[in-house]
Order: sequence, then C-alpha cells, then structure tokens
Amino acid sequence: MTKPRVLFLYTGGTLGMLRRDPGPLAPSWVAEDILPFVRGLEVEVEVHAEVLYNLDSSDIGPDHWERMAEGVVRWLPEFSGVVVLHGTDTMAWSASALSYMLRGLDRPVVFTGAQRPIAYVRTDARSNLIHAALCAAMDIPEVAIYFGRRLYRGNRTTKVSIQSYEAFESPIFRPLVEMGVAIRHTATPLPAPTVPLRVVNGFERNVAVVQVVPGAGPAIIDAAVHTGARGIVIRGFGAGNVPQKGWPEAIARATAAGVGVVVHSQCLRGAVDLSAYEGGRAALDAGAMGTGAMTLEAATVKLMWLLGQGLGGEWLKAAFHEDVAGEGSADRAED
Repeated sequence: MTKPRVLFLYTGGTLGMLRRDPGPLAPSWVAEDILPFVRGLEVEVEVHAEVLYNLDSSDIGPDHWERMAEGVVRWLPEFSGVVVLHGTDTMAWSASALSYMLRGLDRPVVFTGAQRPIAYVRTDARSNLIHAALCAAMDIPEVAIYFGRRLYRGNRTTKVSIQSYEAFESPIFRPLVEMGVAIRHTATPLPAPTVPLRVVNGFERNVAVVQVVPGAGPAIIDAAVHTGARGIVIRGFGAGNVPQKGWPEAIARATAAGVGVVVHSQCLRGAVDLSAYEGGRAALDAGAMGTGAMTLEAATVKLMWLLGQGLGGEWLKAAFHEDVAGEGSADRAED
C-alpha cells in the first residue's frame, strides 16, 4: 500500500529556533535538520520538506500569507497534505488568511509549531509535528491548526497561553480531531470543494483594531479614519455593546467615509449579537457589522481580505456575513 506523501513547509517559529548564548531565542536554519527529530514517522507517511522563509511569526504579515498560499497551491497536487511549520504568536492569523485565500482546497493544510524548540530534550515540538503530519494525511479539506492534543479548524482557533503546551483553543467550535490512545473525529470537516484549487490574493493593510475602555471617548475612531484606515474592528463589551455616548455617531462618520466597521467582543466565548442591547443596536444602526461567532483573528483578517478584493458598502456587509471557510458556522463547543 502506498504511504501518504506529506510536505513540511517551514516558515520559522520557536519549533526550529536556537538560543543565542547569551541572548533570546531567535530563528535559525535548524529547520533543515528537523526530520531526524521525528524518526519513525516515515513508517506512516512519506515526508518531504521545503523552507519557504525563516521568520519569527511576529514579523509575518499579508505578503507572507500570500507566499504561503502560493507555495501550497504549487506543491499540494503532489502531496496528500501540507504541514506548515509556523510560530505560535500569529499562527491563528496566518491560518485564517489561508482559509480565505485557498479556494477549492480539497485536502488538509495543517499549521503547527511548538512552545519549546525541537532540539530541546523537553519539548512539545516532536509530538505536534508527528500528529500534524498524520492529520495532513486525513480526508479533511480545510486549513487547520494542530497543537497539544487536538486538530482545530484554523479560523476558529486562538492562542490562549504563553506557558502551556495546550496553547490554543477553539472557544466555540469543537476540535476536528482529538489525539489520545485512540483518534477521535469530533466535528464534521468542511465539505469537499466543487471548484478547482486557486489562490485569491489581496489584503488591505490599513485596518485598525480598537478596544473600548470604560469611560473612554470615541476619538480613536475618528483618528483612525483621519490617518487612512479602510477598516476598523471595535472590541466592544459582552455581545458587542459600545457606549451610547458618542460611539454610534463616530461609527456613523466612519461608515459614511467608506470605512468598513466591525464590532467584536472582548469575551473569549459566545457570539456577538448587535441586536441584543441598546449600545450594540445603535452601532448596527450606524452601519457597523457584528462578527457573530468568529474569533478576533478570523474577523480581522476577513475584513482585510474582503477590503483587499475591492468590496465596500452593502457589498462588503453581505460578503462579511457570508460564511467563506467555516469561520462562522454554528457547530459550537458551547454557547
């Protein structure tokens, strides 16, 4: 029986870092020697590796997302799936971006990384990398993140811990797979595509994220508009509430200027509903869009991507509320 072929696509991150002496962890080219640390994996899958670039994930942005997506499209037809080795800090952002860009994806693209480098004796890197490779051979046609013991839908995942090996959660969507003594498929993957694989590039870089603070005025929204923001994500309270004094008027000024305004929540769990309270309803009436069950990363990147496609006004609103890659679907882990 032919073994699945899996590509490791290296972009940097803690998994392949070395510690300078003295000094902090920093990117290195140890990635070229990663395979010896996962000996035995070749029994299950045939592994190949490519180095796309070698960056701390804090330095990864839209240009790198596009290079990742183009690399996946270039190599994916030759493999059962791809494992993207990536730093944890912006992994959920990159996974969200690729979930939107990769239209017609018919096999897994699995992001993984580590809290400690793979060359360390006590590390989570080996387990994450081995299990991500096994997941990349499964019939799961979507962008995912494997970390700890679970495979998550990439655009439903957020980093929640600096210290724990269980560094990621999918707050209101069940994991796709749980790896224990047995392998449990715990949520239904996205359906197989009906269109060929292609990349839809284009991101608006000038998008601001604003957090509402009790007692603060909305001048920050006007400032963002005046400095050229094309999109604003407001992290409101609870279900998407904003203060009623001044904030709805500032949102209305922004939307009248052609700026896409989205209201998210400062809460980790639960779905935004702008009709639930007066402050949220006022924001909705002023032209804001609610993020529903999306994560902050998924909502922000989606706004960047849709603006990058040239959408605005009612077209932007309609597209933002359309489920593109399972980012807002209703299969929740909890309400």
